[in-house]
Formats: sequence, structure tokens, C-alpha cells
Amino acid sequence: MSEPPAGDRHVEALARLFREHPAWVEAARHVSDDARSRVLFTHRPGERWHLSRERGVTRLLPGDVADPDFVFRFSPEAIDRLAGLEGSVGAFAVELFGLIVGEDPQARVDLRIAAPFPRLVRHGYLRLLVASGGRVVAFGARHGVRSLRQLRRLVEKLTKKPAEAWEDGGGGDADGQLRSSAR
Repeated sequence: MSEPPAGDRHVEALARLFREHPAWVEAARHVSDDARSRVLFTHRPGERWHLSRERGVTRLLPGDVADPDFVFRFSPEAIDRLAGLEGSVGAFAVELFGLIVGEDPQARVDLRIAAPFPRLVRHGYLRLLVASGGRVVAFGARHGVRSLRQLRRLVEKLTKKPAEAWEDGGGGDADGQLRSSAR
């Protein structure tokens, strides 16, 4: 398997987080090896990456993946914030969600939910949310998601959205701003 390019500290840092950080490794334990996500970087427009799980190890690899569960786009500043964080699965989940809904255009993670709710459940993402604990539940409640029913409705609403313009090139939107489709 190919690894991230040498010399891009942000891609290397994100790959290391998924592969080695104890909280991220623990989070991935709840997700099936069938789970797959497309990953884009704001500073590497036009490049597509993907997360692949094999024998319980999550790897960030170059190239696209067909029919992903999620599509993420990370800014370098968001990766720096995630890499500097310590703590539990819940602490990382809250920070990631905060970067998704946050207003700082430099420290953003854009997200599009691409898979239907039943597939997300089969792939273990609901188990992951439960394992993330009370901090994630409190974060969801502050943002209007207080029950599994509301979560399902939100996911169903978001999966009906077409691919975002930023997915084509990976860079900023036409006006240079980064926006999340998960709002």
C-alpha cells in the first residue's frame, strides 16, 4: 500500500492520527472494515485520497474510492488543531464536529454525508457515536440533534444533497471561502 507523500506534513499528520493516535484507533475499532471515506485537502486541490480499513488498521491512501460513506475536506489549520488535541474519542469527536460547523474559514473540515443512514449504521458509525459518550451527545443537543430520530432525519436530509463544488477540485469555493455542506 502506498503512503502519503513525503514532505507534506499535513497529509502525513492526518495519516498518522488515523493510524496511530490512541483515541482515533479506539474510535476506528467501532467502524467496520467495509467503511470508506473520500478525503480531500484544501492545500492539495485536484487530489483525491481515501480512508481504507484493513484488518482493523485505518490508512489514508492516495486515489479515489467509489461510493464513500463520507466525503471530508481538511484544511491544514484544521489538521494542526486535531493533531494538537489530546484526550478521549469523545474529545476528538467534539473537536471534529466543531471544525465542521465552525465559522473560521481557515480551520475547517468540510463534510458531505454520502451514504444512507442504514449503511452508516451497518458500518458502525452509530456505535462510534455511542462510544464517544456524553460530550458528543451534549454537542449534538446544542446543535439541535437530541434523539436518534432527529439524527436519522438529519442524515436523510443531508444525503439527498448533490456533491459539493469543492469536491471537484478540493480547493476553496469560487470566492475562496471554505464551507461545510453539513449545515
